[in-house]
Amino acid sequence: MGAMELFFVDGEISTQVEELAQFIGQQNQSAASFAAEVAQSSDPVQAVLTASQGVLPKVSEDKVEAAYNQLFAIAKTGESGIDGVAATVAKDISANAQSGVAGLRVLNNLYNLANAAQLAVFSEMVVLAVRVNMLPTLVPLVSQLPKLLSGWTGSAQQKADVVLELRNALDGAQLGNEAYATELVFLEAIGASDARAAKVATSAIVRFANLSAVCDLDALASLDSVQELSQGGQLGSAGELLNALLECDFEQWQKYASANADVLKELGVDADKATDKIRLLTVASIAAEHLGEDVPFSKVSQAIGVEEDDIEMWIIDVVRSGLMQGKMNQVTRSLVPTRSTYRRFGADQWSLLAERLDQWKSSLESLQPVIGNAKLVAQQQAMQMAGQAQVTIKE
Repeated sequence: MGAMELFFVDGEISTQVEELAQFIGQQNQSAASFAAEVAQSSDPVQAVLTASQGVLPKVSEDKVEAAYNQLFAIAKTGESGIDGVAATVAKDISANAQSGVAGLRVLNNLYNLANAAQLAVFSEMVVLAVRVNMLPTLVPLVSQLPKLLSGWTGSAQQKADVVLELRNALDGAQLGNEAYATELVFLEAIGASDARAAKVATSAIVRFANLSAVCDLDALASLDSVQELSQGGQLGSAGELLNALLECDFEQWQKYASANADVLKELGVDADKATDKIRLLTVASIAAEHLGEDVPFSKVSQAIGVEEDDIEMWIIDVVRSGLMQGKMNQVTRSLVPTRSTYRRFGADQWSLLAERLDQWKSSLESLQPVIGNAKLVAQQQAMQMAGQAQVTIKE
């Protein structure tokens, strides 16, 4: 008997079960006998679902998605529905799928069909992506995690487990920026009540110090869970590191780093990368204090301990990091910052913002007479031009 082709058609569920049973049986060289066995079963739907385990994941890539779509259509008619079988099917796929691309595509379809079982299916997507070295395909989902978490059915413990499973997988794939973003989601969505929160917060603080592409310190430090853990003394030396990152300029950091070299090494902080991060943050702090003003290169170079000839590259790095916007004047050798990010946006920053808004309001009010006079002049000129214009209609 030649290889059997699988055709999916609308029709009675019994016809669909028979068709899939024949296909599953054909994979084991027993199409006719297995189909007859399923037909005689007291629960044909459950029989074909059970028989699919370990068989459908190994189907050729061009047929596997269609086969599973048929299985899902059958499962929907079962007593427990899709959610009743989703976890088992997903685990079978993650363990046995021959094609990572096809397996992830099938799991994605299953996830969209499921409701209560979405969390379990997502977990198996992570397992499969790790097994077939395709974790980067899940990276776009990191930014969607907060929304996904709010929609998943499950306990806080189960949700936390899945988030950390993804974090660990990203870590193992050397995707540090994404692992850090996942930790922020954990700290915001799961919070300090989880027993692992202090360890996650510590990891996030160290990552911030080490990752050159991550510069928004307020996104970490302003989290309620981080503040709660820090104030409760649960972060230990990592809490002191966070305070140093928040408060120290370059000179102060050098003193702190020198006095705590062993502690930073034990935490896993890369001293050189952390020092460069402080340089970027220090430039941003200077810019925030002098928005719209000329800041001499010499002042910036002295503040971060680099040669003045190298300061332009550091300023470019600060702009590239998103901490600051501005212009450099090579003639006057100065920086004019137009926007800058604070390390911590607290009461002092709100007060300064209110002060600047008041100044802006006063500036606008002082411009009102000028604008009024300009409008009046424009109106008078328009009237004069209208008086000079002539319209002649030839009869």
